[in-house]
Amino acid sequence: GVPRDDREAARLVRRAANKGHAGVQNALALCYLLGKGMPQDVDEAVRLCRRAAEQGHALGQLNYGKCLYQGIGVLQDYREAARFYGLAADQGLAQAMCNRAVLFEQGRGVPQDDAEAARLYRLAAEQGHAGAQHTLGQYHLHGQHVPQDYAEAAALFRRAADQGYLDAQYDLGCCLRDGTGVPQDDHEAARLFRRAANKGHADAQFKLARCYKFGRGIPQDVDEAARLFRRAAEQGHPDAMYNLGVFCEQGRGVPQDVGEAVRLFRLAADQGHSRAFFCLANGYRLGRGVPQDDR
Repeated sequence: GVPRDDREAARLVRRAANKGHAGVQNALALCYLLGKGMPQDVDEAVRLCRRAAEQGHALGQLNYGKCLYQGIGVLQDYREAARFYGLAADQGLAQAMCNRAVLFEQGRGVPQDDAEAARLYRLAAEQGHAGAQHTLGQYHLHGQHVPQDYAEAAALFRRAADQGYLDAQYDLGCCLRDGTGVPQDDHEAARLFRRAANKGHADAQFKLARCYKFGRGIPQDVDEAARLFRRAAEQGHPDAMYNLGVFCEQGRGVPQDVGEAVRLFRLAADQGHSRAFFCLANGYRLGRGVPQDDR
């Protein structure tokens, strides 16, 4: 109903913040921090965060805790970060529970306590926090800090995957591929790998490539396997580099290119990939793609 005026909007927001409105202070702090609608000013952002936090505003407490944890605009102080995360967590803020759980895992600002970290992740997971659901699922999968329970791990992965959490989609796909905690289902595993792969998840791209390579859960397609190996390799995935190198060496799914194969083997070997190291050494022994060198 009025012409857009960012300057006037900012003036009114600052006026409300100066009157002590904690929610507005927190929102304005983020604007200053990001330089959104006003010049970036980290000091002012931290000052406003602290004012909101000291009024008991949960998001303000969370954000001021982040500043303390990372040393943004203030001296880094894990103990104070833990305190402010705790205040926000006590108000039921799931992200604050997760951030405080990380501190208990690390023993930063609080005594190291894996059981307390697991308890906080569980509380956040029960509120539907996808990251907490995934972390707790990992705990149950590996029997880390909680009893090992594959079915519970898969259930938690599914809850997070349904929210679009990429790591959970990948981990649930692995559970379905292997029949861990759920009935084995190659088709559903490939579907989940594809969902995460399409969003750029390198591990999922690699696993989906293997599905195409072997025709597991989907029709075999070496061209598509090569394309996916390349996408993961471009993100530095050593297994994908090795597999794409083998394809280049053999001319499977890509034109044969021994020089490119050697380049990929070298990249993977530099990350400690043993089979890539063997292929690279064999290339030097036979003079394939590189000058022969038995040394």
